[in-house]
Amino acid sequence: MNSPELFCPEFALLLGALLSFACAAIGTSARTAWMVSLAAAIIAVGTSALALPYEGQPFFADIYTVDAFSQVLKLGISMALLFAIAIAQRQDSTCSQARPEVHFFFYLSSLGMMMLVSATELLTLYVALELSAYGLYILAALHRRERIGSEAAAKYILFGAAASAISLYGISLIYGATQTTYIAQIASSGGSPLLIAGIVLTLAGVLYKLAAFPVHAWAPDTYQGAPHEASVFLGTASKVAAVGLLLRVLSMAGSEAEFLRTTLIVVSVLSMSVGNLSALFQKDFKRLLGFSAVAHAGYLLLGLLCFSKLGAAAAIFYVLTYVPIVVCAFLVISAISTNGCNPSIASLAGLYKRSPLLGLVLLVAMFGLAGIPPTPGLAGKWFLFSAVIENGHLWLVLVAAINATISLYYYLMVVKAAYLAPPEDDEGEIRLSPTYAITAFVAIALVVFMGFYPAPIWTLASTAASALF
Repeated sequence: MNSPELFCPEFALLLGALLSFACAAIGTSARTAWMVSLAAAIIAVGTSALALPYEGQPFFADIYTVDAFSQVLKLGISMALLFAIAIAQRQDSTCSQARPEVHFFFYLSSLGMMMLVSATELLTLYVALELSAYGLYILAALHRRERIGSEAAAKYILFGAAASAISLYGISLIYGATQTTYIAQIASSGGSPLLIAGIVLTLAGVLYKLAAFPVHAWAPDTYQGAPHEASVFLGTASKVAAVGLLLRVLSMAGSEAEFLRTTLIVVSVLSMSVGNLSALFQKDFKRLLGFSAVAHAGYLLLGLLCFSKLGAAAAIFYVLTYVPIVVCAFLVISAISTNGCNPSIASLAGLYKRSPLLGLVLLVAMFGLAGIPPTPGLAGKWFLFSAVIENGHLWLVLVAAINATISLYYYLMVVKAAYLAPPEDDEGEIRLSPTYAITAFVAIALVVFMGFYPAPIWTLASTAASALF
C-alpha cells in the first residue's frame, strides 16, 4: 500500500497540532483549548487503532516504513498522549500564560515520535528525533514556579544537546564505515570496528531518551521540576518511542552483536542498581518516580540486549503496559497537588480516606511498578526474564530479581503512607472532576485487564517484533 491512508495517525496528530495552535493564536480560554485538544487526541487514538494492519513505504524505498512494528508503537504513543491531555485539565503546575499553548507542544512532540518509530534511514531518524525533543524541552520549562521550571529545562536541554551531538557523530561514523544511511543496508554490510564504534556512539545518545545509565541524571530533576502533565507525557510517550528507536538502531548490528550485547548488559545492570538504590532515599514523590524510570530502563534493556524476536516482543509488551501504570501514579500527583507543589511521600498520608478512588489508583500504580499480581508488571518481567534465560544469561535474571526485590521497599513505603498513616487534621476530602474520575477508571481497567489477560497485548507485541526481525 502506498497511499495517504498510511499517514492516518500522523495526519490526526497534525490536525491536533493545527487546532491547538489555532486555539492559542486566537486567544481561547485554557479550558476551550483543552477540550479541543482532548477531542483531537481521541481521534488520534482511534485512527492509530484502525491503522494497525497497514503496511507500506510511502516515500522512496527503505526511508519510512509503515509496518506492524511502527503501528503498534504509534498506538502506544497516541494512548500516552490522550492520558497526558486528560491529566492536563487541571494545569495548576503550569504557568498561567502558557496553558493554552501546552497542547500544541504535546502534539508536536508526539508527531516526531511517530515519525521516529517508522524511520528506517538514519538522517530521517535523526530529524524525527529532534522534532520529538523540541516540544519536550519547552514543556519542561513551563512550571508556574519559574526557577524550578528553568532548572528542569536547563538540565534536560543540556543533556539532550550533548546526546544529540554524540548520536550525530555516531551516524557519521556509520556512514563512513558503510557508505550508506539505510538501516537495512547497514545491517547487511558486515561488521567493522568503525561501524561498531558508530553504533555505540549512536546508542549513547539514544539511551538518553530512555533515561538509562550513565545518561540518566536529567530524569529525576526534570520529572521533579516539569509541570505534572509534562512529566506524565515524558514518562510514558517518550519511553515508547525510545524502545522503537533502540530496536531500529540495534537492528544495524547484524552479526556483530556480541560487543553491543556486553555493553548493554553493563548499562542494564547499572541502570537497575543505580535507579533502585537512589529511589530508596527520595522524599519527593515525582523524584522517586524519576529514579524508578531509570530502574525500569534497565529492565527494558534486558529484552533489547537479547537481539531476538522474543526479547524485542518482551520489551514492547513491557513498555506498552508501563504506560497506564505510570499514568495512574501521575494522576494521583496531579489530583492532590496544591498550587503546583510536588507532593512528598509524607503528604500521601491517609489518601485512601480522603479519596478511596485515588487510594486505589495509587495502589494499582505501585503494584504495577513493583510487578505484583494482578498487574501486568509481573507478566512483563516474566517475558523479559524468559528472553534473557533463552539467551543464556541466567545470572542477569538473578541480578534483575534482586533489584526488583529492592524496589519493593520504596513502592510499598508509598502504599504504607497512603493506607496506614493517618491523614493530617487540616486535610479534607479530595473531590475529583468527572474527567479525572473517568481517566482513573480507564487506567485502572487497562492495568487490571492486562494483568489478568495479557494475551492480546502480547500478541500485538509479538506481531510487532516479527515485523522488525
